[in-house]
Amino acid sequence: MGKRKITCNNSSCKYHQAGGKCDTCITITPSGKCGSFEKGFVYYFHIVWDALKNKNYIDMVEVQQNPDLRIGLYYVMDCYGLGCSEMEWGTCRMLMLKNGEKGESLNYEGIVALGMNKEKFGKHYENFINGIMPNTKEEQEAAGQQETESKEFGWLSPAGEFTESPFGCHEESAEEICEKKGFGEEYWKWRKERKDGENCLRLKRDFLSMVKGYCLIHNPSGCGGYIVTNMKNLTKKQKDFLYGYFMDMGDRFKAEQFIE
Repeated sequence: MGKRKITCNNSSCKYHQAGGKCDTCITITPSGKCGSFEKGFVYYFHIVWDALKNKNYIDMVEVQQNPDLRIGLYYVMDCYGLGCSEMEWGTCRMLMLKNGEKGESLNYEGIVALGMNKEKFGKHYENFINGIMPNTKEEQEAAGQQETESKEFGWLSPAGEFTESPFGCHEESAEEICEKKGFGEEYWKWRKERKDGENCLRLKRDFLSMVKGYCLIHNPSGCGGYIVTNMKNLTKKQKDFLYGYFMDMGDRFKAEQFIE
């Protein structure tokens, strides 16, 4: 009693067999669920299909937080010959799977229509059965990721000089820069000349951006990414700094936005 052979319709389980068969004796949990479920090879494909749903992109937050999804992306991309690209909107970033490196972005139906490389599928399946899983580097490359480190927000001058400015302290940091650089008199003259009414931009952070050409690396939400805000065109020294800044964090996608 308690254990017996039953029919299994969960094709993501390693014990699932053709025809709805189950290759093990299972235990039913108090909540009525299968207590013997283990991830099968097909599970890693299904998790990618679930993440795509009816769209042609996957939220990078899902990719970063779910190791199984990264493994699934590696399998899917290799077996279907896919490339990938990233799209960014503010601090939101999406991963798109493409037909090769330069093809169009695809949803689930588009990917399946390409057809699978059965030889690669068989190789990965054999490795899986033998307990050999993709390593971390392979997963990250499939997901367009590199190992990352975090950095402080801050102000960047046209000469490429970076001044750290923690979240919530950007105006305070701007005041310190103005004092250090001797911008005080010029700032007050600029402020008096502003004719845009009570709501015009008059803070020292506005002065640095609009007059002195500083850019600010920040995130209004305080977490989850980096935004570069500039009121004037970035100088070459600023672009060079930003490229290195984001490359140091392993964010090649962001870094390459600042290549001349």
